[in-house]
Amino acid sequence: MKKQNEQFSSLDSLRGLAAIGVATFHFSYGWAGYLAVDFFLVLSGFILSHSYLYRNENLSTLEFVSHRIARLYPLHIFSLLTFCAAFYLMKGTMPVYKDGTLFTFIQNLTLTHNIGLNPKSLTYNFPSWSISVEFWVNILFILYISKKTKNSTLLFIPIVGMLFIYNNTGHIDTTYQNYYGFANSGMIRGISSFCLGILAYRIYLNIRGNAALYRYVLAWQILCVLIIFMIVDTREKLFSPLDIFTPFIFMFTVIAFAMEKGALSIWLGKIKYLGTISYSIYLNQLTVLYVVMYCIRSSGIEMPKYYIEAIFLVTLIIYSHLTYVAIERPCRVRGRNFLSKVFNGKNNPEPNDKALS
Repeated sequence: MKKQNEQFSSLDSLRGLAAIGVATFHFSYGWAGYLAVDFFLVLSGFILSHSYLYRNENLSTLEFVSHRIARLYPLHIFSLLTFCAAFYLMKGTMPVYKDGTLFTFIQNLTLTHNIGLNPKSLTYNFPSWSISVEFWVNILFILYISKKTKNSTLLFIPIVGMLFIYNNTGHIDTTYQNYYGFANSGMIRGISSFCLGILAYRIYLNIRGNAALYRYVLAWQILCVLIIFMIVDTREKLFSPLDIFTPFIFMFTVIAFAMEKGALSIWLGKIKYLGTISYSIYLNQLTVLYVVMYCIRSSGIEMPKYYIEAIFLVTLIIYSHLTYVAIERPCRVRGRNFLSKVFNGKNNPEPNDKALS
């Protein structure tokens, strides 16, 4: 049985770096930062397996759902509203969406904005598409995945899912699009990567504590990083057919860094706080970007693009620290306690479910 207080500092840090990667992608669209979302989804499957599927005590479906709502919903709503305010500041008008502006806003309120109901475009605070996907994939997880689910099933689903996406899109940067009018590509992408995360945790349980293997962990980690770098850096265009392999590489990457051994893990442990505020970084990125660009344009100051990017990232990290302290953390704890009282009449301490989407 797993240790209930087991922590994964290296994975926390990688999650923070991935959130920064997505933010830089949305700043310039100059590299394949969208692949970081698949890392989040693999990591989510790993962490939720650790926190719920293999926890020492049973948890009801309602309790699990209440935990996920408390985790995901408060900051999602806060960032939705601040995005609207920042968009108005930047554009002088409210956003308009092809699937219906009010309809898509209601979808955001119900976390249904990326399950196939808006096939024409992304919606408000568009990075949050993956939050919608993660929430509903989490529901499928608690309803249909158990310790008895076969490893072959967990591998078969992402293989079929990635091939299906490749056949229809050619790469995996697909979100709101529906295949054949009903199969949402973002959900297929989320389910595939999440299953690999569950499989990663099972592999981790079988190999952790293997002293012989620990000697090669650093080489394993470096190899994973090099393969990811090769897939990202050797492409001629923004999108690449090799994208479909990245969730599988992320699975092995998560296992390697979950071992918490080697020089890379030690270094990553020093920036763990980036992982702590990574959910805030992810959901705040557009709000901060719009405000920073508005302020720079209003000032009339000309500066190189990389200066603007540096200002954006520093501002994003500071702002995300503030929203984590003032919004995300307290709302998560209070929301979990409130919903736990509703469902089982008692306070429920917060488990280690820090997975990001």
